[in-house]
Amino acid sequence: MARPVTEIVKASLKAGIDVDDANSPAGKVLNKTFNTLMQQDGFQRLHNGLQVENQNWNSIDSHKKFRSQPHYALFAKHMMSILDGPMDVYHANLTVHPPSSSLNPDAASVVEVVGQYFSTGLSDSDKLSFESNLDQFAKVLEDEARGYRGFLGGWVVEELDHPEVEGKAKLWQSVIGWESVEAHMTFRETEAFKSNVHLMQPDSNKAWTMQHFRFKTI
Repeated sequence: MARPVTEIVKASLKAGIDVDDANSPAGKVLNKTFNTLMQQDGFQRLHNGLQVENQNWNSIDSHKKFRSQPHYALFAKHMMSILDGPMDVYHANLTVHPPSSSLNPDAASVVEVVGQYFSTGLSDSDKLSFESNLDQFAKVLEDEARGYRGFLGGWVVEELDHPEVEGKAKLWQSVIGWESVEAHMTFRETEAFKSNVHLMQPDSNKAWTMQHFRFKTI
């Protein structure tokens, strides 16, 4: 059985573009883009925000099938009309951490998106150790962080380029739900965070990215 996959798209909008207004030209382009995506075989659901959009698919093959169809070029051209540069697209196998937890899309108004880059030579045992530590950190969030709404994480399928990693990089993508940006930043000042953040910071981690975006389910 094919493994479900999340497509993560990062794109910069042109200056002055307002996609929050569904009746604006850019809003209409975005809505038409989303409607096209939702009609594809294997598509599950879509969440978007001002910094990141991510779409869930039954498998990576479902998304590849859509990109191979004749109308995909027109779809991409339509989307590019509101963007200020190329899209950064990759796929991640996201799972809940710890497994007994959940991320409630309707309860998380803000999502913290964390990317952690490793060498592609990272051993399987180091990967398992890192994932185990993340489960421990997620448990701390559950117990100690007011406004925390859940944790998804997983390895990105593709090997990626990053200026701080020699050769190709392996990316771990975390998606952490919060009631607000303030809830996240307040937790970062607590002793619980300071005493446990090392669980997310192994020596093998070469580079980080972290962003917040307003979470909206389409």
